[in-house]
Parts: sequence; structure tokens; C-alpha cells
Amino acid sequence: MKKICKKRLFMRLKNLKGIWFHILGIACMIWFLVRVIPAPHRSQYPCQQISIPIALGYIAFWSGLFLGLSQWIRKVKLRTTAVVPAILVIFIIAFSISGMVFADTYLSNIAASDPWDPIPKDPIGTPQGLNPGRVVWVWNPDATESDLKGYWWKKENNKQAVIDQMFSTGILGLAEVDDDYTAWGLLFKHFNDVHGHGEVGYQPGEKIAIKINLNNCWNYYINPYTARDNDRDASPFVVKALLRQLVNVVGVAQEDITVYDASRTLPNWFYNRVYYKSYPAVPLVPEFSDINYVDAKGGASGRQKVEPSTQKIYFADEFGISRTLPTCVLDAKYIINMPLLKKHSIKNGVTLSGKNFFGTWIEPVVDIHPYHEASFVLGNPAPQTDLLAHEQIGGNTLLYIGDGMFGTREDHRTIAKFQMYPFNNDWTNSLYFSQDPVAIDSVMYDFLHAEGTNPNEGSQNYLHQSAEPPSGVYDPENDGVNLSESLGVHEHWNTTVDIFSSERYCGPSTDGVDYISYGEEYAQPAIIITKPTEKRLYISGKEIRHLPVTLIIGDIDVEAKINGLSADVEKVEFYIDGELLHTDYDEPYTWLWDTPAFFRHRINAIAYYNERNYLNYDIIVWKFF
Repeated sequence: MKKICKKRLFMRLKNLKGIWFHILGIACMIWFLVRVIPAPHRSQYPCQQISIPIALGYIAFWSGLFLGLSQWIRKVKLRTTAVVPAILVIFIIAFSISGMVFADTYLSNIAASDPWDPIPKDPIGTPQGLNPGRVVWVWNPDATESDLKGYWWKKENNKQAVIDQMFSTGILGLAEVDDDYTAWGLLFKHFNDVHGHGEVGYQPGEKIAIKINLNNCWNYYINPYTARDNDRDASPFVVKALLRQLVNVVGVAQEDITVYDASRTLPNWFYNRVYYKSYPAVPLVPEFSDINYVDAKGGASGRQKVEPSTQKIYFADEFGISRTLPTCVLDAKYIINMPLLKKHSIKNGVTLSGKNFFGTWIEPVVDIHPYHEASFVLGNPAPQTDLLAHEQIGGNTLLYIGDGMFGTREDHRTIAKFQMYPFNNDWTNSLYFSQDPVAIDSVMYDFLHAEGTNPNEGSQNYLHQSAEPPSGVYDPENDGVNLSESLGVHEHWNTTVDIFSSERYCGPSTDGVDYISYGEEYAQPAIIITKPTEKRLYISGKEIRHLPVTLIIGDIDVEAKINGLSADVEKVEFYIDGELLHTDYDEPYTWLWDTPAFFRHRINAIAYYNERNYLNYDIIVWKFF
């Protein structure tokens, strides 16, 4: 009898109308467990307000089913109780439908924008820096572990020695010399010369403020062992590499350096890994105990609360918004801006150098969001340009360092492996260096766009505004002097040119981006399964969202591509659990997986070339139906 009931149950699950009910219930439970249990405050997020009632209803459905509710109803033989399961199911479906409608409305704000192709090698603006318009990209796949053990920010997932070396390589490439001390000296001398201070290097006692990106950090996690957040924020290992350069190479006193984010907190997982030489360790040995760590609250050990100054920044929006600058910014002669290689969910924007300065005033950041969103229309003024143009913010910035150790593809929180060459489904493991804010953001933007994150075309408006500022628009100091000079060069690369080639951009000969790359020796050809990708939910072949595992509901087109291979591909074979199911001899390499399957499977793609050589790639997925 039990076997017959189970058979009937699976027959019902195979019915298309019933599938959606179970898919939604399971997805909501998984989403709740993954997001809310580790961090209960997330229960107030709109997505959780949608998922919680659906998950509870689904649990109630199965509880009633397996606890013998139907048998109890038959024994009671009351008409009213006989319809209870039907009423329950109706309510669950109602929650599901209304939740999905609400979710569609909510998620429409972060839906993917229409694909667009930038015009390559068409520079605008005036290159800036010691070597004008130079952007150095340093890539080393050994900087992080491909298979993470726990959260990305743990010591075992990051190789500090490799990151330190990458940092040195970037500074040397930016200044085009052979030793770190000379390189920093040239960078400081160029800055001081441009600002009318004479051709002098760093002088003892001069203060440096380092703006990091902690956009997802809202509390300290007082107990460092209860931190439960894998969101992408500033890497303590990259910040440590910078501090080692400033203190050990340049000779800056620790007390003259401030690491800050005026709008967020510096959590323990970040602070401890910068403060101590190694963390966790026995014994704990301080390395940067005299650095000033400044954040919005100042409520944790070693962290100071940001203090307001009398100076403001005045934005070019229609309401004339102004915001108060912190004293740590006003006291610093030099600022170092450390953006992240991140997409942003607001109108499919990016959180690069311009956006990273959003944590450089005292008042709440959210009040600037309407102006930010309006700036996505080409030609409108942009808050990033206000910030880059302000004489005490962008005007005092010595260096821009892009932290691309772990890039994001779909939002500003979720780290993702990039499939483009040379990453080949690995973490991005990259650092970017420049004295030109427009040039470095243009290059990092191109990496995100090439990966297929498809940032909104309007999200590059601030690069146009900064490269060629319109007259009479920007007066961030409110002193009657409008911005009239270019802040840097904006250009998109040519994707048909090798990614390691300096010819990917126009270069200095035509006042374009001067692109220098390091790491080509690590590059390898590869075959990549581009669909499905890791940790995604697919329903009827459509990618829905990020998940802790790869989950496929229904049929899907399995797609593969070849990266970095100059030889001709003879064929590509697709396997499921070791069984050859399809062979493709021509691009695009794709196969429709439309046979019913349940639970865990391994997809394997093998590309053959030069008779005996091959490339191999596999991915673990969960598939139902």
C-alpha cells in the first residue's frame, strides 16, 4: 500500500501544475535557511517577507501529509474538516502567486538591462597621472584558493605573500621602475608637483586616509567566531599589503594613516586580520596596532567614530544637496581610494572608484540614491563626478587601487567565479593600479561587461561626465568655480585583441588608456561550461537566481565554450555521470538535456584538438524532472 501511495505521489509531482507549488516551497525554505538562520536581521528584507509565509505553508502541507492528517480526517468524518487540506493548499498557492507577483515587482529594480556593445578604442578626456592614463592590471590565480573553505575572507583562502608580491608588481608597473621605494617616491612627487607643492616626495608627519569599501557591513560581529557573512567587502589581505608598503617601504608612521568608511562599520573579521600579523594565530602578534581605524559607529575595540568637519561637498543635483566631510578626510594630505570589482544592484550599476567615495561624508548615504539613479541617463550630472572633482576628495587622491580578488557578477554582495579568459571559472584574483580615476574605472568596467554582468549603459555616464565635464554644472566646493577640466580618460577596450596586450586600448600615443598587464604566464586554455553555472537556479532552462548549489528544474541547454585556445577544436563531447550523451563538432557547443533526471549528477565536457590533446571540465548539479 505504501509503495502505491509513493507512486501516486511522484505521479502528482510530475504534473506541471503541481511542480511549481513544490519548487517554490523548497526554494523558499532553502532561501530562509541560507540567509536568515546565519543572520536573523535579514528576516526583515523584502525577499524574506515574501519567502517566509510560503516556506511555513509548505512545511505545514508536508507535516499534515506525513503525520496522517488525511487518516484523521477520514476517522472524524466531518465535512468541514474534510476540506481543511484543500483550504490549506489554496492559501499556500495564494501566498505563492501573490509572493511571486510582489517579487517580480521588487526584483524588477535589479533586473538585467538590455545588452549593449560599447564603442571600442574611442577615447575621450585627458589622461592623468605620472604616466598619463596608465592602468596596471596584475593577475595571479594563486592569490586565493579556488575551492574555498568557509568564508572568502578567511586566512586559509587567501595567500598574503602572493598578494604582497602582486602589490609590489603593480606599483612598479605604474611608476615604470625597478624598486618599490623609488616607485612610491615618483608617485608622491608627481602628486605634489601637480598640486603646486614642488617636486617633493612624502614628508614625515603627512597624513594619509585610505577609503575602503564596506558597503555590506552593518555591525561588528562582536564575537569573531559568530561572524556569518560571505558578502563581498574590502579584503583585509589587500589592505594589509598596502599598509606594508606605506609603513615598511615609504616609511609612513602608523599613527599618520587612517583606514576609514564613514557610512559603515569595520567588522571584527576585517579588523583582526589587518590589526594582527596573522589571524587567527597563537600567539596573536600585532602588526598595525597604531593605525587609525575609523567608521560610522566607533563602538568596537580599536575603532573610532567618524567626526564631522566644517567642510561640505555640494552635489549638482536639482535639489542642491550638501553633505559634511569627516575630519579624517580633511586632515589627510593624501587619499588612497580602494574600490572593488563589483556590480551594483541599483539600476545595474557598478561600485568602482566613483561609487566607493559614497562613504566619504557623515550623513546617510541613502539620501543620495535618487540623484545617483537619475545619473544613469546619459548627459545627466552624476554624484561620482562631484566626488572625484572635489578638491579635498578626488583632488587629494594620490592613488586608486582596485581590489579584484573576488569579483561579483549579479549584485554588490555575492562573489562569483568569472568564466571569461583567463579566469576560466575561477576567482578573478586581480589588482588594478592607477592615478587616473576615470581610466581605472573604465578598465574595471570593461572586465565586468566582458564577463556578461551587463552593467546598464547609463551606468557609465559618470565616466563621460568626468572625462568631458559640461560647463557650469559641477561646483562641489560651492566657491563659484565650476569644474572645467577633464578628470581623466575614458575608453572601452577592443575585445578582439588579446586581453594581455597593451593594444587592447589606444595607449598613450593617441591619449587613450595606457594599459599594462601582468600574469600572462599563468594563462591556460580551457573549456568552460557556461550553462549551467555554479550555484544557480534554472527553471525550464532560464537562470533565476543565485543558490548555494546548482539546481536545475526541467530541461536545459547545456552550453560550453573554449577559452584561449589557438588550435582548431575537433569536437566537444558532453557526458552525464560518465555516460557520453552528445557530440558536437561545431560552435556553438550546446546540447539539450531533456531526459528526466533526479538528484545529484556530474556534467562533463571534453574538447579534443591536435588529435591527442584535450581540455576537460565538469560541474556538479542537482536536477529534477
